[in-house]
Amino acid sequence: EAAGVEDGTLVIFTADQGLACGQNGLWAMGDHTRPLSAFDPMIHVPLIYRHPGAVAPGRRSPRVVSNYDFLPTVLDYLGLADGAPQQPPIPGRSYGATLTGAAQAWDDTVFFEYENTRAVRTDRWKYIERFPSGPSELYDLQDDPEERRNRVDEPPLAAQQATLRDQLDSFFNRY
Repeated sequence: EAAGVEDGTLVIFTADQGLACGQNGLWAMGDHTRPLSAFDPMIHVPLIYRHPGAVAPGRRSPRVVSNYDFLPTVLDYLGLADGAPQQPPIPGRSYGATLTGAAQAWDDTVFFEYENTRAVRTDRWKYIERFPSGPSELYDLQDDPEERRNRVDEPPLAAQQATLRDQLDSFFNRY
């Protein structure tokens, strides 16, 4: 405001990790727990865009995005998508259309990695794998949004777990 550039300036507020405040019995950031945690409160972070005249104030989106979507989004939003690195490929996708309220097809699948812990989260499932020897976790987020019932060893879910593990391996092998 003081510099007179308020209306032409894009301001973005975010963070690098979330914080558990008692959820799942934890009070910490994900990197302060043992084993390392990937519960939703620890991987959810604020993401606020402010750009008067382009991004409507107060509008919220239900999209699930990741910090690796940040660079492609900002480049796309600023009309610089052609400048995105091609090699090595970057994992992110642009949600730039969502910022301006335009319709945009989107898959809410995101991936997470911290030290020896990796996770894939879809609208319904979350699979967490720790290297080299576990423990692994599987949550049905539709029936158990607070991630209290680890279903990793339930035989009826073996195929679902294998699908999620394949997604996880494919993503991390590529990126």
